[in-house]
Amino acid sequence: MSLREPKIQQIIIFFVIIIIALILYFRFPYTSNKNKIDRLASSQDSLRIEVQKAEAARARLPELQEKIARLEIEWEKAKEMLPKQKEIPSLIQQISNSGTKAGVSFLLFKPSGPHPKQNYSEIPVQIKIQGGYHQLGKFLSNIGNLPRIVNVPEVKISVGGNRSIEAELSAITYTVSTKKEVPRGVPHRR
Repeated sequence: MSLREPKIQQIIIFFVIIIIALILYFRFPYTSNKNKIDRLASSQDSLRIEVQKAEAARARLPELQEKIARLEIEWEKAKEMLPKQKEIPSLIQQISNSGTKAGVSFLLFKPSGPHPKQNYSEIPVQIKIQGGYHQLGKFLSNIGNLPRIVNVPEVKISVGGNRSIEAELSAITYTVSTKKEVPRGVPHRR
């Protein structure tokens, strides 16, 4: 067996060509394909995590929709308690009627202009009434039971004539700010 024999040279050339082909294959296409496979595998893992998050969110969707529905009902109730600007005269009339039902006499009833706050406006009303102690208590109770929010943060009581008392009240009622409206309902899906 000599290296000069043509058959041996052909076999050696054949093996050299195969080794070069294998080296080229593993060097270029195999490495680039392996890199692609690794990238796709990591991408698949991240997509799997996103799918799990989406499934968890989907599982919570009925609970969140129920919560939104409850909050909308509470919002509507709160809006009923906070009149709009055009409903203020009727609210002031309700306060006046509460005093008449309680048997107090109005000496002063002076609503002021609105004081805007962040999401609402305050409308102070200066009230001075005359009547008995129990009549004052009934008047304050009537105001507290109105369907609208009326806050009486300050009451000054002084002795009046004929066994009566005079009370100076500063009542505050509130209106919904019309500038910002809370978005309603469930957001649309894309």
